[in-house]
Amino acid sequence: MQRLYSIQYLRALAALSVVALHASNRVTDLLPAGVVDALHLGHAGVDLFFVISGFIMWYIGRETSQSPIQFFARRFLRVAPLYWMASLSWAAFAIAAGFTWMTLDPVKVAQSLLFIPHFSATFPDHVWPVLVPGWTLNYEMFFYLLFALSLGLPKGVRLPGMCLALLILVAAGLVLAPEGAVAKTYTSPLLLEFCSGCLVAELWRRRPGGLLRNAAILVAGILGFILLGPHVDEAEPLSRVLGFGLPAALVLMGTIGLSPVIPHWPLLERLGDASFAIYLFHILVLSAVTQVWVKLPAIHSPLTAAVFIVAFLCVISAVGLWLFRYVEQPLHRSLMAAISPVSKGGAYAKR
Repeated sequence: MQRLYSIQYLRALAALSVVALHASNRVTDLLPAGVVDALHLGHAGVDLFFVISGFIMWYIGRETSQSPIQFFARRFLRVAPLYWMASLSWAAFAIAAGFTWMTLDPVKVAQSLLFIPHFSATFPDHVWPVLVPGWTLNYEMFFYLLFALSLGLPKGVRLPGMCLALLILVAAGLVLAPEGAVAKTYTSPLLLEFCSGCLVAELWRRRPGGLLRNAAILVAGILGFILLGPHVDEAEPLSRVLGFGLPAALVLMGTIGLSPVIPHWPLLERLGDASFAIYLFHILVLSAVTQVWVKLPAIHSPLTAAVFIVAFLCVISAVGLWLFRYVEQPLHRSLMAAISPVSKGGAYAKR
């Protein structure tokens, strides 16, 4: 299958926008209000990731001959090992650094590693795992499971069947308003973002459109972020879907449609490859870097705060690239070789 460089560029953008947001949180009091408001859009990186995940799953999975078990096993092994490494590394760092504000409950650590949604021991009001950014992977893994189950349906009804299942779950959540962590997660409106990604993939396959149409769609998506983003309550899933998820779907559709005229930027492509590692490990690296920052109050200013954010983006990009090349990629190849023969065929967009 064709490798879509533009998908990799969007993955890099999504990961680095989240990183910039979290880095800015460490220096918010030093930044102008306008900069803080602009970086608030970094929350949308998660929603863009969800839409991209839906796109890629339908792009690579719509014609697959794999069984539901085979497909889910491959997705699990693509995500879980690096997530486990990041989660355990974060827990070890928190212990070594003496983070007394953080509670490490063995049961909740196990739930985190098994992608079981639960209320955090450290932040009891939030359904967060030990490694907080991992909350998104609870949604990802549930979507992978539903997608794998849809492979048991005839090809012609896989997409409508899966989208209908997601709509029923979300409707149930809106009507019943469940309080349990698992039910809240598995009926969240955020699931619709995966559905939108699948629909974008199918629409692009059937009617890719011309450059003018796709440029207009991309502009509409960007304007959606600019106009709706500042009003989004990131803690409210439905608000996120409308203010972040819808523009993300438009940006994805427009960008994919413009792929023929988008140049190939190898560095940005590699950052897209490394986006998963960047996303998983950025909190650990940021916490370590912040330990140095707080010890240098004499240099704190709006300018150095901006330098802090930019410098950290460079640092975590380098770390992520190294992790992808020397840890994630070799590990994934070894695991795939262990469970099945090396597959044949062309390259495809990852994750």
